[in-house]
Amino acid sequence: MLLWILLLKAALCVATGNVTRDVCKEQICSCNEIEGDLHIDCEKRSFSNLHHLTAPSSQFYHLLLHGNSLTRLFPNEFANFYNAVSLHLENNGLHEIVPGAFLGLQLVKRLHINNNKIRAFKKNTFLGLDDLEYLQADFNLLRDIDPGVFRDLNKLEVLILNDNLISALPTNVFQHVPITHLDLRGNRIKTLPYEGVLEQIPGIAEILLEDNPWDCSCDLVSLKEWLENIPKNALIGRVICEAPTRLQGNDLNETSEHDLCPSKNGIDPSLEVPPTQEETCDPGPIPTPFRISGEAEPSTYGPSHKDRVKSRENWRLKTRPTSRVVTINGKGDPPYNDLCPLPCTCELQESNPRLKVNCKGKELESLADLKPKPSNVQELNLRDNSVHTVRKAHFIGYQNLNLLDLGNNVIKEIENGTFQNLTELRWLYIDKNFLDSLMPEIFAGLQNLEYLNLEFNSIQLILPGTFNPMPNLRVLILNNNLLKSLPVDVFIGVSLSKISLHNNYFAFLPVSGVLDQLVSIIQIDLHENPWDCTCNIVPFKQWTERLGPEVIVSDLKCESPEEFWTKDFRSLRNDVMCPHLYDKIFPTTLSKNSTAIVDTGTRSNSYLETSRVSISVLVPGLLLVFVTSAFTVVGMLVFILRNRKRSKRRDANSSASEINSLQTVCDSSYWHSGPYHADGSHRVYECGTHSLSD
Repeated sequence: MLLWILLLKAALCVATGNVTRDVCKEQICSCNEIEGDLHIDCEKRSFSNLHHLTAPSSQFYHLLLHGNSLTRLFPNEFANFYNAVSLHLENNGLHEIVPGAFLGLQLVKRLHINNNKIRAFKKNTFLGLDDLEYLQADFNLLRDIDPGVFRDLNKLEVLILNDNLISALPTNVFQHVPITHLDLRGNRIKTLPYEGVLEQIPGIAEILLEDNPWDCSCDLVSLKEWLENIPKNALIGRVICEAPTRLQGNDLNETSEHDLCPSKNGIDPSLEVPPTQEETCDPGPIPTPFRISGEAEPSTYGPSHKDRVKSRENWRLKTRPTSRVVTINGKGDPPYNDLCPLPCTCELQESNPRLKVNCKGKELESLADLKPKPSNVQELNLRDNSVHTVRKAHFIGYQNLNLLDLGNNVIKEIENGTFQNLTELRWLYIDKNFLDSLMPEIFAGLQNLEYLNLEFNSIQLILPGTFNPMPNLRVLILNNNLLKSLPVDVFIGVSLSKISLHNNYFAFLPVSGVLDQLVSIIQIDLHENPWDCTCNIVPFKQWTERLGPEVIVSDLKCESPEEFWTKDFRSLRNDVMCPHLYDKIFPTTLSKNSTAIVDTGTRSNSYLETSRVSISVLVPGLLLVFVTSAFTVVGMLVFILRNRKRSKRRDANSSASEINSLQTVCDSSYWHSGPYHADGSHRVYECGTHSLSD
């Protein structure tokens, strides 16, 4: 096999006629030994293809190519990198993988193609990846999956597909694939059938299903039964019903089969009384956060850890516990009563010494009231209290905190540097408070934060670089605030995947320095803003058109002017929204291109689009041109006739003028050389004798 690869490499070199360049020897990329493994870091090198590059042939390596311009992968793209054992292609704008692109990568065990724009997995997309065990493809635009795309990946265990546009999994998609960890969060899945899908993953150890629009009907009974019968130590994400209305918000695990499918018992569900508030299931003390993107830790997933339960600490899950949970309160028996603050309840898993502290709705006015102060806390829920100020001293000793919920308090002030020591924090909720401004100093220290919820505050001002201290931030929730504008460089250094800005006061959003920094965005919510559909909004409109409806997930209705009220500005022509500028550039356009008045039916890339000119505008314009031309001709004739009369008068008075001039010169006692004749001689005027000679 190795000989075949070498021959393929040589053939490629001969065919292209170019000598390949070693990325390490020529220092094209950064090559470093880390814990005995070679890492070839080619991040942000602007590579658009790899045909003329190669890597060391004498050792194995991890190939990091994130942040380049590999928008399309062609067959044999990686033929010169046959010793790679892992491949990172995040944030390349990748939208197509041509079958055969991964040929030659038989040694690759981990492939990361997340945060791109891939829309489909076709048959043979992963041809050549014979040893692949881990595939991360979250935060793409994935909608279509061929039933046989994973069929030859008979070592694939971890499949991460969260935050895509998947509405259904095809039958037999997991046939002969030993999946143990499957992430389907944040898609559009309503049901998962047992036959042809679930039955093919009997060895599942973790399945994540949150944030899908689950239809809790008879079709979901098989999923419920399957989840109840898989191994008890498996980690299962919560399945929350979105439909029908009577079950909306219910946890599938706590919903009976009778409720899911009442028609089986001869009861018409439309005649059932909807559940009361007391009967509705409580989703739990800590809300499930928005999905986030991030690579699983090598120590978490991998073939060397098959004998233990695998979960990622940086993914917040509502899961079935893997071991006995000890519930603690401030009045509990030793040895737990010194771990939990008096007004709160805590959970401690015997397999995990870290606490989950729930102080929801305990009428706390300050974080200083948490006594005794808990140690080694992983999750801290302070929602629905009366905390008004958050200070730096409050979080000393919380360095292992993973999730912090400060939602629905009365917080008006957060001291600068409050979160300085919370370097492990992944999720932060400060929604439903009274913050009015944001600045970088507030978020200092949150270098690993991935999810930030600030909705339902009174935020009016965001300073430039506010989110810069959070380079790993993926999801930002800013809806229902008082924002009218965003400053330049507000998103610099942040690779946001999802952002919510709906229900603010934006009239338009600038592209340069603001929206153009959202290079990794896959979903943005902008509805319920008072969009001013005039000239200022045209660049913003063109930006939304480039992203398309898969990314812009909401309508964009005009608030003003009145003639466009409630219309989506993406349906309006640029020249209609900005007629004054269009009128200014139209004459120039007409003179340069006489066909500009013809509507071709295609969209222009210019600031204003060429469109058809109405006859009511064209006829008066032509008449004005004709009248202007006539007046110009008459004026020229008058000018010529008057000039002729003036020339005759000048000839008649020329002699007198010469004598007068001579007299003036003589009186001044100066000599003067007269004008030249046609033959080149000149006149001399001699003073004293008053004689004139030629």
